[in-house]
Amino acid sequence: MKRLVAAVLLVAGTNGYAMDAGQLNQRCAPCHGLYGQGAPRANAPRLAGLPDWYLSKATRDYVKGARKNPLMLEVAGLSEMSEKEIGELSLWLSRQPIGNDPAYDIETTTGDARAGGLKFEADCAECHARDGYGKKKKEAPPLAGQQPDYLLSSIKAFYRKDRYHDNDPIDDTFDDISDARARDIVAWLATQDDRKQRQDGQFHPTPLPLTVPDKAGYRVASVQQTLISTLVDKGVAPRQAIAAMLRKAAELHVPVIPQAPGDNEDLPMVVDLEFCEPRHIRKLIGAVPEIAAYGPCRITLVKRPDGAVRLMAVNLDMLIDGKQLPADKQRSAIRINQDMLAIISAGRRGAEPALPADTRK
Repeated sequence: MKRLVAAVLLVAGTNGYAMDAGQLNQRCAPCHGLYGQGAPRANAPRLAGLPDWYLSKATRDYVKGARKNPLMLEVAGLSEMSEKEIGELSLWLSRQPIGNDPAYDIETTTGDARAGGLKFEADCAECHARDGYGKKKKEAPPLAGQQPDYLLSSIKAFYRKDRYHDNDPIDDTFDDISDARARDIVAWLATQDDRKQRQDGQFHPTPLPLTVPDKAGYRVASVQQTLISTLVDKGVAPRQAIAAMLRKAAELHVPVIPQAPGDNEDLPMVVDLEFCEPRHIRKLIGAVPEIAAYGPCRITLVKRPDGAVRLMAVNLDMLIDGKQLPADKQRSAIRINQDMLAIISAGRRGAEPALPADTRK
């Protein structure tokens, strides 16, 4: 796999937490973006700019199991974070001022915004505020400025009782909200971030560290998040890891093109496997041909001379200087990213982890 080398100046903030929090955030970035910007047309919400109290609460809910996403827990290492780390990460994300930059405008093309505004005021404004930016005293987060597809998936989860609104199993807020009316509400919310934008607004992110430690098992290498890797669990042989990844790929209906392994007494054993859905890779290469050079569907297994086995893959969402791909291509990038993470997770354990269906949107 191509080695990417970056020279950066790491600037420590006067608040004393920026470096540690930046490292923690890089474990969340494969899905949520380099600065927590989220991904349109994917189940990856925007975290940047959300209040730190809500981000801390949501993280604890995932750790306690009140909200479920096992793959996210494993890759981000949420259950291994201390209370201090959760607080630092939440504060770092809350201080990323993405909302004032028109380049990060939230948009939606479906729904009647006027009708949605009336419905929101009638049913949601008491807790989430009339402008959609939430109320701390109600423990109600901002909804304005959030990715529309994520909001829709959340509303559907509340309706199906896959997730409880306000963690209340008997809450009936969404019992009378149809899909069409939900789209109206989301369309109105998508207009509310405009008032925070400035024509001269430009997002200046906090400097990020070069690498992420192996504490959570997964490591993201290079300042631009270009490589994600993990050591397989102890006792898992290379063939077991490969077999587990092939099984997971089959479960996800992702075609695989195994490459011949190289084995040499002086060099590590290297095995490349390509896991690609042709329609998604065609969209990406069509939008940004340079992506082809990175092997965006490749997972590389390397067995080092000391016997350690590492799995590595390119992190697609971060290839272009941390910028989002065009909206119609972003879904393909995130879909491939999620496939790679699920397949690597299976290989790491030598078996398929139990993942709910809604972790792969």
